Amino acid sequence: MRRVKIGSRFVGKYDPCLVIVDAGVNHNNDPERAKDLIRKAAAAGADVVKFQTYKADTITTKTAPRYWDSRLDTDGGGTQYDTFARIDDLPKEAYFELKRLCDELGVVFSSTPFSLADVTFLRDLDIDVFKVSSSDVTYLRLVREVACCGKPVILSTGTASVGEVEEAVAAIRAEGNEDIILQHCILSYPCRDEDANLSKMIKLQEIFEELPVGYSDHTLGAIIPTAAVAMGARTIEKHYTVDKSLPDSPDHSLSVDPDELRRMIVDIRRVEQSKGVFHNGFYEAERKAYMYARKSVVALTVIPAGTLITADMLTCKRPGTGISPKLFDVVVGGRARVDIEADTNITFDMIR
Repeated sequence: MRRVKIGSRFVGKYDPCLVIVDAGVNHNNDPERAKDLIRKAAAAGADVVKFQTYKADTITTKTAPRYWDSRLDTDGGGTQYDTFARIDDLPKEAYFELKRLCDELGVVFSSTPFSLADVTFLRDLDIDVFKVSSSDVTYLRLVREVACCGKPVILSTGTASVGEVEEAVAAIRAEGNEDIILQHCILSYPCRDEDANLSKMIKLQEIFEELPVGYSDHTLGAIIPTAAVAMGARTIEKHYTVDKSLPDSPDHSLSVDPDELRRMIVDIRRVEQSKGVFHNGFYEAERKAYMYARKSVVALTVIPAGTLITADMLTCKRPGTGISPKLFDVVVGGRARVDIEADTNITFDMIR
């Protein structure tokens, strides 16, 4: 598996899972709220804070229907354009301030472009990593434009077939860019737990074994992302807001807030620790149990020296500091070298 460098972080087989918070447009066009999103994400332990860069006029026609659950709407409904037009006006100069703040706090600044002009702007901003939305996997012209920027590319795969993912990966590589991370994603807002289909993430890792594969989550809460880490996700992306009750963006209510984000990251790091490594035998943490919880062959009665040992003279009890029970039949038929007291662990120096 390729090891991809993102800012000061690495994403690879043996690196900690990269935690990406998708602040999206949950700034509601307010630069100060955007800064607050960054500060609280950094304090919670996030690795990457990602926004979304678009204009309503370039992302959708004015008649495109909404595709998210209507229960997320806080504006009475309408088209995609109606929603995006309300949250597409974060001043361009604010992006430079946000990137500087991320640099100061030691987190990676990123954004998802949705048009060729957005790619150019983010390239000039010199962001550390580009994200390509699931919705643009087949927009190969944009994919190539992103790849040309010479930065790592995180490609989400929601709604995509394996063939479409292969085409997008090939388009990135054709521009000489090998720093690619895939993210399994179900493009459903919100995504039901039973629709998360984390098995597809595992299949993508099997197919694209040379690339790190992670998970971009749209379920409610943080259980499913944590499960994805246990199943091998190399990145986790989660929608994030400072206030779930804010209007305009439908993302607020399906996002985690700073407290939930902090708990999610703590749980992810615990899960990572628990994955450990394979060892054929007992682990150091089991040493006492290996010695004292296992059983040994034990004398059931007094066995005088020289006695031919029979099965009815023996039993098996804790601790495991004597002859293993699996060698019970080896002890039977032996002779006692010494007097063996009842309830004594039998060791090989006691028999012949």
